[in-house]
Amino acid sequence: MEVPRITCSLFGAIKAAATMKNTTILVHGPRGCVYHINYILGLRGNRHIPVYCTGMDEHDVVFGAEGRLRQAILDLDEEKQPEILVVLSCCASGIIGEDVENACRTVDTRARVISIDAGGFEGIFTDGYAKTLKTIVADLAEPVHERLPGTVNIIGMLRAGPDLREIRRLLSLLGLTVGVVVPAGASLDRLRYIGKACLNIVVCETSGLEAAEYLRQTFGTPYIRTVFPVGAALSREFLHGVASELGISSIPPIPDCEGDMAMLPDPPRIALFSGPTRAIALGRFLSSRGIVPALIFLDFETPLIEEIRAVAGTGCAVMVGQGWDSIEDLIRAHNINLLIGGLMERPIAAALNLPLIDVMHGSQKTAGPDGGEAILELIRKHQTT
Repeated sequence: MEVPRITCSLFGAIKAAATMKNTTILVHGPRGCVYHINYILGLRGNRHIPVYCTGMDEHDVVFGAEGRLRQAILDLDEEKQPEILVVLSCCASGIIGEDVENACRTVDTRARVISIDAGGFEGIFTDGYAKTLKTIVADLAEPVHERLPGTVNIIGMLRAGPDLREIRRLLSLLGLTVGVVVPAGASLDRLRYIGKACLNIVVCETSGLEAAEYLRQTFGTPYIRTVFPVGAALSREFLHGVASELGISSIPPIPDCEGDMAMLPDPPRIALFSGPTRAIALGRFLSSRGIVPALIFLDFETPLIEEIRAVAGTGCAVMVGQGWDSIEDLIRAHNINLLIGGLMERPIAAALNLPLIDVMHGSQKTAGPDGGEAILELIRKHQTT
């Protein structure tokens, strides 16, 4: 028995789709699933994200509710007038075999309707991310006959906000324009012409790799998986990777603006909670500033595990899939005095009376030189209070 720290495919699908422009989300399932995901996403983003449901009940589970689903699609299309309507199955509708795809295909709507199987048994939240991104581009991308020079797409960016603005700024230093960000802020018009870009930049392999591979096979668009640019050094590496792929020889200087944390009289012992992409970036950034994390916690297995272990070094333990009790025991055993993570780590921080730096909210800037400095400033603040 365990207290789970990972959630289901439905959560990932909703979180990914909820960042798109002029998009309405409908879950074919009971109210409970949607309420809890709405609640969690509201806490993560500090705003209400409306996700609708068909409100399946016991009668529907026994006799089916495709008629109710069709009517819900028509009602939302009329009332909300979205450009994109994402319809998701969940455990209840999936188990009884509701043909969600057929219902979406046979209704007459103004919106583009996308059907995604997202039941909990389909996988964990990362599977929901990946499937949603791939389905979005596969359903909405239209044939193209030309490339747009100097245009790139960002694939796997689930948050808008200051980090996305900083990545756009960095790319502009190379004279590049961002065509589409998938999914954060993506619109129907931009997604239609996603195949015109010269390069797809995968900033999160877990969520974006399948979509990028689909675009490579369909449109011949090359893609790269690059480091997430936390701090000046990784920002330079990010730009070098993009420039090299596009044959750009002139790369502007990115000056350092972060201080060396080794000057602290008592450097913190940090436990870092993160997905694989940010674990690599944050681990490298912190280590380069004189702070090697003592623990890195990953909630799921990843092909990047060896890269993360290499970044962590011999002084850091990388733990995968640990339960709540085990995490608390490991934090005590490693004498951790600062947590870096997100919403899920708040109860742990409270239980152990430890400070938490939340770097997972979209409102927290972590990208670029200024983002790195912001993280270090938060660490300094906790070390001097």
